[in-house]
Amino acid sequence: MKRLLLSFLLISAALLAAAEKLTVIGTTDIHGHLFSGEGKPNLLKLVHAISGEIAAAGKTNSLLIDCGDLIQGSAETQLEQGKSAVALLNAAGYDVWVPGNHDFEFGMDTLLARGREFRGDLLCGNLSYRGKAPAAAWKLYERAGLKVAVIGITSDHIAAWNWRPEESGVVIPDTLSALDRVMPEVMRAKPDVILLAIHAGRFQSKRFGASWQMADLARRYPQIDLILGGHTHEPVAGIPMVKSWFVQAGKHAQGYVKAEIVYDRKQKRMLSLQSSYHALAADSTGFVADKTMKRRLADLRNNLYSVVCENAPALTWKEPETLARTFCSAIAGETRASIVFHGVLSYGAKHAGRYTRKDVFDLCPFENTVVLMDLSPSECKAVLEEQRAAFQSKRKNAMPQFAEGVRLDSDGKLRLADGRVWDRESERLPVAFNSFIASSAGMRFPVLREISRRPAVNGRDTGLKIRMLLENYLRRNYQ
Repeated sequence: MKRLLLSFLLISAALLAAAEKLTVIGTTDIHGHLFSGEGKPNLLKLVHAISGEIAAAGKTNSLLIDCGDLIQGSAETQLEQGKSAVALLNAAGYDVWVPGNHDFEFGMDTLLARGREFRGDLLCGNLSYRGKAPAAAWKLYERAGLKVAVIGITSDHIAAWNWRPEESGVVIPDTLSALDRVMPEVMRAKPDVILLAIHAGRFQSKRFGASWQMADLARRYPQIDLILGGHTHEPVAGIPMVKSWFVQAGKHAQGYVKAEIVYDRKQKRMLSLQSSYHALAADSTGFVADKTMKRRLADLRNNLYSVVCENAPALTWKEPETLARTFCSAIAGETRASIVFHGVLSYGAKHAGRYTRKDVFDLCPFENTVVLMDLSPSECKAVLEEQRAAFQSKRKNAMPQFAEGVRLDSDGKLRLADGRVWDRESERLPVAFNSFIASSAGMRFPVLREISRRPAVNGRDTGLKIRMLLENYLRRNYQ
């Protein structure tokens, strides 16, 4: 009996000696949350927590991956277009950053500049810019004595959110065709472990006519061991996905996922994969920045709370028409558009009185620009009817738009702000939209999307940032 026990222990020891443990830490959808209210998570606290995990596992036994939407989404990061967010990723020692759809909103030049500042690898297998691949599709890492392949994929629906990315040279091939191209390269490298870091969640919206769900992807590529998701802001501690395992961190630096893979090098097989989601506690310790970083963050705070105006009216999502028409007035004043469509962009609410730059951001938290289209009466009527359907749907997140400068009478006639009936089809008028809505708002407005593609409409991006138009409008009118 003792001999059998001894033999068992020797065999177990031999197996353990051949086994390697790889730790993978994943984050996503940080959206530039460097600062936060008291007792709330932020990127400084997240970096401190992750640094502790990496120190415990050992850098040579770990991979640290972010799945996108890093540099846009907070008042502080829009002031410097995400530089400090990338600097904090560097401080934590991130290996991989996969861009998300919001990371494209400052433009490709900015995204590539942040990519050059990032000390790890910007990976994106479904991105072409001016006919070239600006980022590697995948990379092979040597960690924990293993060959680990990491593939990066961004969302393939960016053109449904951002105005005509192809006009600036940005092309996003669909996910499946990109992986079909990349996977043979990966397999030729004979990796021990394959990871997919993708800016997409478990489920793809039906609005896009999704050709795949994450389970379909996992079924199509059974070679993938671990999928790190993003975009949907859903924390997933770990679930089986056909032969793969799926995890996803939450949003706004509120936590991270950790996956621990035990692999037998001799038998060339995975012994176990365990994962967990770690939410940051309210009293989490923050990362101790160096002098340069402290100075940069202090300058950001000062800029953030600089005064825009002193006597502005109350603007709140609870009074959507007042807020939307304020946007319309700001846009019309700069563009001279005859008609402006705009809605509410956030749950921001500001009392009457002093406004800071942060207050303006809270009302307009996106990098939307003004898009102009020269619409005929029938085209404008079709847009108004689509918006009326959005108002009547009562769907959460329907994103209906108010119209300034035109109305649809009960008799079906269009009436302009000066009272004139607009019914001559040959008379086209300049109509303004924000770029997100003009791009269909994630396929919420397919009628507008179809109209925008007509040559006679002459859809064009002015490059004017709506947030800056609102800020300038408040400065001019409410000092």
